[in-house]
Formats: sequence, structure tokens, C-alpha cells
Amino acid sequence: MATGVTPLVQFSPEQMRSISDLPSAKEIKTVFPKRAAPGAAAARATMKRWQESQPVPVAPRNPEVKIEAVSPTRANFAKLRAVAESDVALAELMKQDLDDKALFGSLYSALSTIGYMRMQAEYKRRKASGRDLQETEKVWKNHVNQAQAAFAASGQSVKPADLDQFVQELNANKATLNAVLRIAKSAAGDDDAVKFTAKSKVTASFVAVAERVIDLPRIVTPIAGLCDGPLKQGSFTKHFARSLSLSVRIRYWCPKWNDWDRMCTKTVTLASISFDVGVNVGYKINCCGATAWGQGYAQACATIVGFSVCASCVATITAVAGVSRTPAGSGCSYGLGINATLQCKFAGATILYLTWPFGWTVTGPCPPAGACA
Repeated sequence: MATGVTPLVQFSPEQMRSISDLPSAKEIKTVFPKRAAPGAAAARATMKRWQESQPVPVAPRNPEVKIEAVSPTRANFAKLRAVAESDVALAELMKQDLDDKALFGSLYSALSTIGYMRMQAEYKRRKASGRDLQETEKVWKNHVNQAQAAFAASGQSVKPADLDQFVQELNANKATLNAVLRIAKSAAGDDDAVKFTAKSKVTASFVAVAERVIDLPRIVTPIAGLCDGPLKQGSFTKHFARSLSLSVRIRYWCPKWNDWDRMCTKTVTLASISFDVGVNVGYKINCCGATAWGQGYAQACATIVGFSVCASCVATITAVAGVSRTPAGSGCSYGLGINATLQCKFAGATILYLTWPFGWTVTGPCPPAGACA
């Protein structure tokens, strides 16, 4: 069993220094507009325009992983169910001793068993009808042969009796069967089925979710003496939280009764997962401009089959912009736009890639005449 599994644990700035491949947080400078905005509504509109101008990330394509056989037993089906029903799916993968290859192999075996089970049910229905029994037996033989070929493609040699045993193993637990059926039913994508031959390769990869998240709530920080030197320094923590579906793009046997050698490439949804990473944002600021930087890192690891598999998230401040300066009461509000990227991985594959532009408002004195020339 995997050891030391916990949900993602936030690293402190001191702990992040020990991560050799984590790039350092860069200080990014900006200045505030010299012309004041006419009011708070105009400042908010300017902030929204800035946020919408930030680039939408392009989802990276994770490498295709060759599927390796995982035996279709009730124990292995139960592992897949545990992941599907967990709200901390990445931690559950490690708890169940499933790295990416073991997960893909289990998923492939489950989908192949479902395909065989459905065709077996259709065979029994047609046989019971008593019509065209010779043709029914001929087509069923083709399905049995193709099911054997499907398992052979992942490196598993099976006999017809084994196929029936796989169905029994899946049916042994109703909750597990329902979980696997839900996964199979989630298959989505173009119906680009091709012929499944002895030379066909079966592969799978995680599907990365890429989005731009417009964060409307803004952090407000009052700073007395903002226009007095030296620069005011400080920090605050910004949390990035996101829930999404863990999905896999997989190539597998997807038979129909009169089309027994179909191979589909579909995206199936396994489970819901959530991420929460806090970024410590450092800053130096006065009433003319600001410099900001920041990073956050969270990780969970487990030892699976003698080697370490990790889930991790890194968030980094990538852009800072002085968006507005607005008179407010006896002073001014200074609007800063800060953009961060959030990238989460499992077993080296990208699961989540977000850009997250958010607003930060500093309140303080207005700049004296000529101070920001």
C-alpha cells in the first residue's frame, strides 16, 4: 500500500527554497497612471478591462502513455471505484497504489470488460429470440476474438473463459459496477472510431484543464504615509482554489454488435478534484508605483512500487500593472492588477493550468504635485 499519503500540503517560503527545479519569483515593477480616474465605477471598469486583456492559457498536451495490462479483478475494479468516488482523487490514487500507468491500465481493463459485457448481453438477447441463430453465433465468435485481441493489445493473453470471469468480477459488487458504468458513460469526443487490428496501439493521457479565471473580489490594503519615503514593504497571502474534473483521453475497444473491431479515442471523466494553493505576495510600494512578486507551492507524495509519485501545484506571479488612481475621500485608491499562473501536476503530467488575474487596491494619500513626474 502507498505510504505517507496526505492531501496537498502547502510549503512555506523557506521550504520552497529546497525545491531545485522551482524557478525563483521575479520582482515585477509598475507605475500608476498619472491621470486620476473620475470615480470608483471607472476604476472598476478599467480593472475589468485589464483582467479580460490577460491571455487565456493554451492547454499543454500531455504525452501519450502506452497502456500496460492490469488484471480485471474485483480488487482492481474497486480501486478504480475508490478514485471515482473520492473528493481528493489525486491523494486517493496514491492511497490505492495507482500511478499513471496503473490507472490507465485499470481504466482500459474496465472499459474493455464493459464492452464485452454489453456485447454478451446482446448475444444472449438475440439468441433467446430464436431468429437467425447461425448469424448470431458467427458475430458472437467475432466479438470473443476481438475481446481477446483488445486485452492482448495491453499485454494480457486471455481465453474466452477468462472474459466471462472478468464480467463476473465486475458484477461482484453493484456499487463498483455502477461506478465503472458511470465512467464508461462519460466518454465524450468525436466518434472517430477506426479499425482495431493486431497492430493497433492503445494509449492514454491525462487531459489538462486550461482556463483564465477572472477574480472579481479585490484585496484592499490601507497604507499610511504611502507617499513618504522609503518604499513601504509588506506581504499578503492570496488563495487560489479550484475544483475540476479529472479526465483521461484513452484509446480502447468500443464494439457495436455488427462492428466488433471498433477502436475509439475518447475522453472519460474519472472524478472531481480540488486544489487550494496560497501565494505569499511580497510588495514594495509608494504613491507612484509598485513592485510585487510571489510564489506558492503545495505537494503530496507517496511511494508506489518502490518509487515516489507526487501531486503538486505551483502558483507564480507573472504580471503586475498599475491600473488606476482614484480620489477617495481625503486620499486616493490605487488599483493594481496582478496576474498569476497556477499549474498542477500528477506523476509529471499537467492536470490544471490557469491564469488568474486579480485586483489589489491600496488606499492612502494622493501624490503631491510633481511627485511622480
